[in-house]
Parts: sequence; structure tokens; C-alpha cells
Amino acid sequence: MGSNRQYIRIKCDSQCILMDIDGSTYEAMLGDISLGGALVKMSSIPGKFQVGDVCDLMLCTDPDSCPVKHTCRVIRMDSANMGVRFLTNRAQ
Repeated sequence: MGSNRQYIRIKCDSQCILMDIDGSTYEAMLGDISLGGALVKMSSIPGKFQVGDVCDLMLCTDPDSCPVKHTCRVIRMDSANMGVRFLTNRAQ
């Protein structure tokens, strides 16, 4: 069975920050990333996140010094992994 992915994913192991709609931030790790989205890994996904939610992903370790937020939609999740699709990116 072939892959249905539109973009090539690149494996990575770098820190990132996930921000929910109310502005709460969570430290996370990138599992992989592509032009279309990313796999975000956490020790446990906060219960407030659900498939379909919009959130922001920052590819940095300090939200106050990160120049770009990537607005995303949660497309899949389990207890410790969240797949997000990039909707936009914008300078803060």
C-alpha cells in the first residue's frame, strides 16, 4: 500500500512549543515535520486538545523570542502524539 502523504516528512528530534486557543503553552518535541504539518510528541497530551481543534506551533523553546507561530489544526492524536496540519504561519 502506498503513502497518501502530499509532502515528504523529515524526522527530527527538536524542542517546540504548542499553544492552545486560550494562550496556554506546552513544551513538546517534534517527531517529524513537512511542508504540510508535523508530529508533536508530549509526555501526555493535555485533555483540552481534541481532533479538529486549532492551535499554534512554535519551532523554538521560548515563546517570547520565537518570531513565527504556525497555526495548525489537530488531525489525529493518541495519548502522547499529536498530528497537526499547518493552516498558516505568521510573524508575532
